[in-house]
Amino acid sequence: MNNLLGDNEAAQQNLFTPDFGQPPHSYVGRDDMLRDVRSGLGAGPRDPRFTSVLLGPRGSGKTVTLNMIEDVAYKAGWLVLPLDASTSNIAERLEERIEWARDENETLTAAPRGGTDTTTTGVRVLGAEWQRQVVRSIEAKWGIRRQLTTLAEHAAANGSAVLLTVDELHSGGIEELRRLSSDLQHITKREQRPLAFVGAGLAEMKHTLLEDKKMTFFQRCQSFDMPPLTRADAMKCLSKTVRDAGGEFDGHALSDLAEATGALPFRMQLLGYYAWTVADAPHSPVSETAADQAINETDRDMHQRVFSPTWHTLNEHEQAILRALSESGGHASPQQIAGRIGGRISASSISRADNRLLNVGCITHEPDGSIRFGPVMAHESVVWFAERERQYAGTADKPATRQRCGKHMPRANARCILRAGHAGRCRSSW
Repeated sequence: MNNLLGDNEAAQQNLFTPDFGQPPHSYVGRDDMLRDVRSGLGAGPRDPRFTSVLLGPRGSGKTVTLNMIEDVAYKAGWLVLPLDASTSNIAERLEERIEWARDENETLTAAPRGGTDTTTTGVRVLGAEWQRQVVRSIEAKWGIRRQLTTLAEHAAANGSAVLLTVDELHSGGIEELRRLSSDLQHITKREQRPLAFVGAGLAEMKHTLLEDKKMTFFQRCQSFDMPPLTRADAMKCLSKTVRDAGGEFDGHALSDLAEATGALPFRMQLLGYYAWTVADAPHSPVSETAADQAINETDRDMHQRVFSPTWHTLNEHEQAILRALSESGGHASPQQIAGRIGGRISASSISRADNRLLNVGCITHEPDGSIRFGPVMAHESVVWFAERERQYAGTADKPATRQRCGKHMPRANARCILRAGHAGRCRSSW
């Protein structure tokens, strides 16, 4: 679309990218992790980072980072096979991807690059010709394991490697992922062939896929938790993106937006996008008023696109903890949360739910042991969810009843009839 615009118009475009997986104009806060993965790829199959998994909540930049890793490998002359697990038939789509690579490489005319790229993967950079040779050697009747093994063998013979990436790993079918895990375990871990793997998914995989006893390959991959953005990261990205588009900030607008960014790159892109739009930049500077409006618009978007989808993946125990945290004003000790929940959930169940909420990004643990809402859940959203549930808790002929505490009272030989999370002592009757 840029070629349809003049130079001045192109410079005035909104360079923020508030969509999942879209590459940002300025990549911040992930350099150390990206460098670590690149080093692992260059070190070869014996390095645990040669097979890695990126974990993080929605909006933490997993897909963007995965795309950058693919670009690094592609520029180094590797054969790159990108997939996602959000739809079924992974094996079939991998076969299609290899077939597509065959067709693509038949049209390449670039000469072998030659030399060594020590800044990326550290292996000999080749280019199109060896890729033509390797994909030509694959026969459609072969199974995935044989196809991948053949790709890796040819890569080794040519001093290169193959990179398989799988995004949305958390949404893959169990049986399909078990099969893929088994194939990769044999090819990369046991046979030490140059078939690298980088997957990306929600951190909830720590309680699902990474605990599955039949997926030892994924358990042996190096796990990378997406690091949270810092205020300095946000200041750098927001400032550079606006400046490169010909805009500027006024007053404390930049610091206000950076303060409101939190841990997620996705939220930062939303803030920048709305601030630029509201301010009518670059014709006018991004003002503090524009920043305030951008924060409000971003909060609404985050509710719809992050908080709501996350809420509906939680079980009843996890939602109960968030309700209790909300009723405590968004900041409470574990004891206070347990007191509000009452005896309806066992301590061990609360502990397991707390651990999953922490990994998913719904809560954070403070140094003093207290609990606050995390980057993928907001106090206001939990209040909204709870209110909606109360509205639909009953029907016209059966009105909704308040949820009771239900804590057992030994002396009265009864259970408390007060509302869950009540203050003061329990009561067995009014």
